[in-house]
Amino acid sequence: MSSPRGWKSPLLSRAGRIVLASSVLSSIPVFFMSAFQLPSWVIKAIDKVRRIFIWQGNSGRGLPLLAWSRVCLPKELGGLGLIDLKLQNISLLLRWLWRLYSQPSSLWSTLAKKLFAKRNSNTPPLGWNGNGSFFWKQLLTLRYFFQISTTTELQNGENTLFWFDNWAGTLLSFFQASAHIPVRRFVTVSQTFRSWFDVVPAPMTETQDWLYRHFQRDSLTRGIDIMRWKWSSDGNYSSSSVYKALVSAGKVKFHLQNLWRLKIPPTVKTFLFLLAQDRLLTQCQLMRRNINVQHLCHLCQQDLLETADHLFCICPFSMTLWNRLGLSTVAVQGAQKLLLHLCSLDKLNPMSTKIATALWSLWLERNNRLFRNERRTLQAVHDWLVQQAALFFKFS
Repeated sequence: MSSPRGWKSPLLSRAGRIVLASSVLSSIPVFFMSAFQLPSWVIKAIDKVRRIFIWQGNSGRGLPLLAWSRVCLPKELGGLGLIDLKLQNISLLLRWLWRLYSQPSSLWSTLAKKLFAKRNSNTPPLGWNGNGSFFWKQLLTLRYFFQISTTTELQNGENTLFWFDNWAGTLLSFFQASAHIPVRRFVTVSQTFRSWFDVVPAPMTETQDWLYRHFQRDSLTRGIDIMRWKWSSDGNYSSSSVYKALVSAGKVKFHLQNLWRLKIPPTVKTFLFLLAQDRLLTQCQLMRRNINVQHLCHLCQQDLLETADHLFCICPFSMTLWNRLGLSTVAVQGAQKLLLHLCSLDKLNPMSTKIATALWSLWLERNNRLFRNERRTLQAVHDWLVQQAALFFKFS
């Protein structure tokens, strides 16, 4: 993938580059990921293009403000909502295994059975030959996740693996491993029902006896086994449900996710998100990256290290601004407390838009003084933020 040099990224804000990277750069490989498991070096190469475009644009300058693993988390989990290509690749490929079970008469199922099924075998797809094509071997690497993602409503038991399909509320392969049962691996439920002691030889251990009694409670019918997808409400496979299950595993919801629902432009939302993560390039953050800086607050001209709490909250310039807005008691507690207060307000409340715009105006004023040597009075900053907040709330 070539670098998107023709996109005129200097004309785009960081929020605009994030949207463009998410809608275009993340979508280009979808067709290929639907059919092939991309090598890790290909995914790294695409991620490099996306990462450089978001943080640097075409300028070649700019520091990554957030780890890429965090960037690829959904916004409700504390990320910027870009797609994790590796997880999306898995989500798309699982469709092929799902279709083998849900559409047994389809052209794909017929072709797969002819090429990969064992000769004269009615074994379900996951028990087929693992010596097929490169594509089939790639699909079989996803076997375990497919098994834990599905449940089976038992009917005739002919399309359900006894040990490796979830028809009994759990995968019985766990008991097979713990009890050291010498059985055929890919035997179906119907085969087990017809000849239990051929599948699980006597004498039975305690675990084997539990399996036998549990199995005897289930009676088979003449219907066709129904497989359901665990991660979707209707029981049908969707790549979005798989991706959501994979990306959210073990993650905690972002405690300030209401930032994305405020009536403010996307650029300001992205700024607030970075502030919430303490990733803005203040003097404190630059020093953490081993960059030498001068200890100076450009708003109040005090000789001290600029931190997010000082710049946005306890600086005399900022505190006076918050006092005019009637929020000095909240601001003095720090930036995180101020953001929590902001997220606790109704997203349609004009005050929430005014607070967000005030934070944004302080950051702009600081940057104008630092990089352009332009200074505005406190009254001018206050009047500007009030005017902008009214426009934001009206048009957002």
